[in-house]
Amino acid sequence: MLVHDEAIRATLPVWKGLMDTRTLILINVMFYALYAGVTLANARIFGGQRGARWFAGANLSRAGAMLLVLLVHWRRMPLRVDEALTGLFAVAGLMMLHWSFVELLERGPLLRRVQFGLLGTAVAAALFVVIWPPEAPVMVGAMCLVLGVQSLVTASVVFRFSGEDVGLAGWMTGGALSLYAATLLMRTLVTLQYRTPQYAEMAEQMDRVWMVVMLLANGVIAFGYMFLAAAKLRLELLWRAQVDELTGLLNRWALKRATMREIQRCKRAKGALALVMMDLDGLKIVNDTAGHGCGDVVLQAVGGVIQETVRAQDSVARMGGDEFCILLPETDLSEAVTVAERLRVEVEELVIRYRGETVRVMASLGVASSEQCGLTWQGLMDYSDSALYRAKREGKNRVVVAGAEEPVGVRRRRA
Repeated sequence: MLVHDEAIRATLPVWKGLMDTRTLILINVMFYALYAGVTLANARIFGGQRGARWFAGANLSRAGAMLLVLLVHWRRMPLRVDEALTGLFAVAGLMMLHWSFVELLERGPLLRRVQFGLLGTAVAAALFVVIWPPEAPVMVGAMCLVLGVQSLVTASVVFRFSGEDVGLAGWMTGGALSLYAATLLMRTLVTLQYRTPQYAEMAEQMDRVWMVVMLLANGVIAFGYMFLAAAKLRLELLWRAQVDELTGLLNRWALKRATMREIQRCKRAKGALALVMMDLDGLKIVNDTAGHGCGDVVLQAVGGVIQETVRAQDSVARMGGDEFCILLPETDLSEAVTVAERLRVEVEELVIRYRGETVRVMASLGVASSEQCGLTWQGLMDYSDSALYRAKREGKNRVVVAGAEEPVGVRRRRA
């Protein structure tokens, strides 16, 4: 965020009749404040986006750094103090920008030590400039180098962890951060020319290029952050729409979608699939004697057992209450019965401890195959549900296979 002192102290001509350095600084400050305000407003309206406060703080900190630059123009502060404070505000701002993307992308404390190390370097450089002010623009070069490395570190996080669902926004944001880093590193190289006669003119031109690049890059970064935040929110809402909150399994809607996809695949490959309906025996007694909290623990434990027992390609859903459903792609009837029996045994052997008490439940299961009822969602549901009803009626804690005589189209209430 530092502007070279030679360029500042000189009388600044209008840049090709368009705008001078002060105008560019004020425009950047205005946009920094705008980005911070919009981010906070969006977070408040949409229930809090991850990293929103860090992103707003980053923009406000960087806006403060730019305003400090103006104090040098107006000769309201000693140059060495202004450079030190400007550098610290700028480094702190980019550190918060890094944290905002890390938190948004749910990467935990990724590369925080690097950011703290860079901040420590900036503090040391600021103290050096204040105590032993050099004649050469050492502070400018040092801070531009630190800021450039910070931007590259943040760009690497964005490139790596944006994900396929938001790939375009991630690449645009990472590209903007990389462009900003490259411009800062170019400014560092310019400071190395401070002994040459043309340094003042080079520094002035570089400052204007830097501020224009910063104006454009920050716009892309702000857009990218908001796009990533919106995409993350959409994915979270989509996940919540498909997952049972208590057990983490799929819900009925998500299972139906998965089944419809498998039905289409089976029609093309002329394959078979099976559906297993499971209903817990005795959960009502658990709820009545130990409370619904214990019942919730039982449901979570059973859901975990089912997921551990079936294959990775199988889909497990909680249909509601104490009823579960398992979709078994590429599975014939005999294989499905084997899976169902294994599930019954796993549930029967499951021992749950709740507040010092031992809780056990059993399960009744109904199995249906597309070989019997055809490749339709409703047919699979009705056949497996009818088989489950028979298992409950015939004594519970057993597996019943749907037969050709099973009624289709009628769902019955079970105890």
